[in-house]
Amino acid sequence: MTSKIVTAAQLHQAEIATYMTDAIVGIAFVILILIVANIIKWQPGAHDTSPAKRRIWFWILGVACLFTSLGIDYTTWMTRIDKAKFVSEYTIHMIAAAVAGVILYGLITFIICKFQKKDTKLASMF
Repeated sequence: MTSKIVTAAQLHQAEIATYMTDAIVGIAFVILILIVANIIKWQPGAHDTSPAKRRIWFWILGVACLFTSLGIDYTTWMTRIDKAKFVSEYTIHMIAAAVAGVILYGLITFIICKFQKKDTKLASMF
């Protein structure tokens, strides 16, 4: 059984855990976009649409990263908070952590793609 969050110290621990969890979610989505980008095959001919497909999947997974982070944070921590004052404070951190996870996802993916050779699937994403 999970314990309720009723003290400021417990809330602070939940906030720290939220940021760490969302960073892990962001990194997991980086791995996922790398896999998806490599699964999408090059298409023969002059009108190759595979880079556009990779970009679309980058954005789809970015949105999924945001909602996954928010869902995990809500079910793991928010449901355990009893005090209304703590709920409003935690909500700010929950949203900030989820956005930070998405920024981490985008930044790491962008850096990895820019370090690739020009004719690779990952380099074609950006």
